Amino acid sequence: MPLLYTFLILGIALIGVGIFAYVRERRRLSNTVLILAGLGLTLFSGLLMLASSEVLGRWPFFIVVTLGVLVALGYPVLAGFLISNGLTMWKREARTLGNLLSLLIGVGMVVAPVVLVQIGNWVGQTGTLYTLWVSALVFLIGIAGYFGFCFLAFLVASVAYGRMPRKGDAKYVIILGSGLIGDKVPPLLAARLDKAIEVANRQDHPPVLIPSGGQGGDELMPEGTAMARYLEDHGVPADRIVVEDKAVNTVQNLRFSQALMSDPQDKAVVVTTGYHVFRAAMLTRHLGLNARVRGARTAFYFVPSAFVREFIAVLRMNLKLNAALIGLWTAIVIFLLGVSLNWWFVQNV
Repeated sequence: MPLLYTFLILGIALIGVGIFAYVRERRRLSNTVLILAGLGLTLFSGLLMLASSEVLGRWPFFIVVTLGVLVALGYPVLAGFLISNGLTMWKREARTLGNLLSLLIGVGMVVAPVVLVQIGNWVGQTGTLYTLWVSALVFLIGIAGYFGFCFLAFLVASVAYGRMPRKGDAKYVIILGSGLIGDKVPPLLAARLDKAIEVANRQDHPPVLIPSGGQGGDELMPEGTAMARYLEDHGVPADRIVVEDKAVNTVQNLRFSQALMSDPQDKAVVVTTGYHVFRAAMLTRHLGLNARVRGARTAFYFVPSAFVREFIAVLRMNLKLNAALIGLWTAIVIFLLGVSLNWWFVQNV
């Protein structure tokens, strides 16, 4: 019971620290991680304490069972959704690895349990192979749980950030490029530009718009130039447009656009596509840009694969931390494997 109290106090403390940090800076993923970890600890310890005290009878037990059933049902539902979405992407979009991520993950979620069960049947339930199989299973479940929790935190943080209050006091609106078709602005980029015009019209004073993007190998002009032309065609005065035409990625979009501002600390709004908002917001914090990020809508079927790509990019941004945590988990599993094998040999020699 004292251990449960410790978990409960720790959970509440994590929630408090996470909320305090979130209020101060909403562009940190770690804030959401703290809040979710705190909620998990609080729920876990609270339910166990209620179950042991029998104050609510068997209700805590039913709650735990219900949560387990929801998780069990959620797995095949999620796998089915990802496969369905992936097939839609297969039909409507270019068949690139990035666009097929949802399909690959969905198929992997279906195949992986079947393969693991078959391996378990093959190795039997005793001996060294069985111990190795159990260790591998524990390792994979831990890795899946880690990435699942990280993805949940990223999803919650993205949704919460998208609901931030909108203030109309920005001096600049930066629009991130996303590629041209020749010299034409495609629908995805047009949606960003339309959103930028909408955002600009909501500011207290007319802001300067900075369309940002260099020229790709298959483009007939820099993205920034084509975007500026689109803005002028849609009523934005030329003297309120400053073109950035050298950037080739999101970091350069933000850094080069910031260099065009009269004061690098002036308030800005960055406009991109909805699924890209939170990663762009994280980058503005890393670059010291005083900005908030707004997202343009896109077709719903496009979002899952794109959002998975964003999540992978965020994992790469924190590569050292993720590698360290995975390495720690690997070391723990190897240690437990060594203990299990040693015990097995002692019992059977």
